[in-house]
Amino acid sequence: MKKILALLALAPLFGLGLFAATADAELPPLRNGDIVFQNTSNAAQQAIMLASGTEYTHMGMVEIDKKGRPQVIEAVGPVRVVPLATWIGNGSGGRITVKRVKDLDEGDAKQALERARSYLGRPYDHYFYETRDQIYCSELVYAAFKEGPDIEVGTVERMGDLNIRTPAARKLIQQRWKSHPLCKSKGARTFDACYELILEQTVVTPASIARDPKLELVYSNFGFGAE
Repeated sequence: MKKILALLALAPLFGLGLFAATADAELPPLRNGDIVFQNTSNAAQQAIMLASGTEYTHMGMVEIDKKGRPQVIEAVGPVRVVPLATWIGNGSGGRITVKRVKDLDEGDAKQALERARSYLGRPYDHYFYETRDQIYCSELVYAAFKEGPDIEVGTVERMGDLNIRTPAARKLIQQRWKSHPLCKSKGARTFDACYELILEQTVVTPASIARDPKLELVYSNFGFGAE
């Protein structure tokens, strides 16, 4: 952990970004199964951020390796494992929020991580569709806990109940609707027909997981108002 903190202190030299000015505490020791959130500049993730009303656009799960070093399992296409410092550096401004399932024991944490690892190599789901042949970041975390220790983190929401009528979200859908697996399977021939189907699609957002009362805040340098 000390090496990680030292690397983060040198972040500007390595292009890893700076912690927000409000951050004045060291990153605490992390545990297996901790959930990490960040903000990225990916267009699809930005659209989800606007739709769900949070700064968090990407997330992953912490795994402590055999040498005690924290790493992150994330779904970015493909699902992969990266060092925590690398994961933080890939975000915007070095900002990170760490949350933990309350009273999570080591056995349940390992089950969740084993389930997350079963998705390694799986491509990223650009359509946020509910099948598991492709998978997006918050879906990976949700599936890992649900299919592993049977703990439900976050909420499965109807896409139409989110704010997807923003220009960014609509533009994203317009770019991809013809290849959307749901629209293809239902034979939707126009954007409007596909759009109506997408409104009924379900999704698990980083925001719904961050807001889950089963999670407790471990650390955040997002400043005031971090969820």
